[in-house]
Amino acid sequence: MAATVLLLRNTPELEVFMIRRAATMAFAGGLYAFPGGRAEERDAGIEDTAARELAEETGVTGAELRAWSRWVTPEFEPRRYDTWFYVAALPGGQSPANLGTEAERVHWLRPSQALETHAGAMLPPTAVTLAELAGHASAEAVLTAALGRDLAPILPRVILDERPRMAIPGDADYAEAL
Repeated sequence: MAATVLLLRNTPELEVFMIRRAATMAFAGGLYAFPGGRAEERDAGIEDTAARELAEETGVTGAELRAWSRWVTPEFEPRRYDTWFYVAALPGGQSPANLGTEAERVHWLRPSQALETHAGAMLPPTAVTLAELAGHASAEAVLTAALGRDLAPILPRVILDERPRMAIPGDADYAEAL
């Protein structure tokens, strides 16, 4: 299990804190992502993992976390992950920083801006999540929307046609990938 946190703020537009993972990282090196990582034995649950990772990687503490989605790596992948995505508004008086060696850069970006400039350098769950956030005007709107989200695991499937592509539940051709 793993957790990642989409830290949000309004400036006045909705922005999300993103990291560019160090190119030397074994998993997703050089790609844009959100702060997060694997669960550890000391974590009381996956939400504790999210809070711990957010604090370790950004210094932000006390943020109210709300579950947004859960992604499971496709079965054909040699490295599989079960990752919970959380959303949280940046608590007042705090400013995130790059506190570790996992990130080469950190950015505050509008979700649509992140997709426009870095979509080719992120994993599909990151891109899909940013696209979902782009439909919201504020951190408060995202947190409210999180309350009604379906948290069933998302297991992408590969569609093999002229150009292989990913399908997720809700896509018209998702069932065809069985």
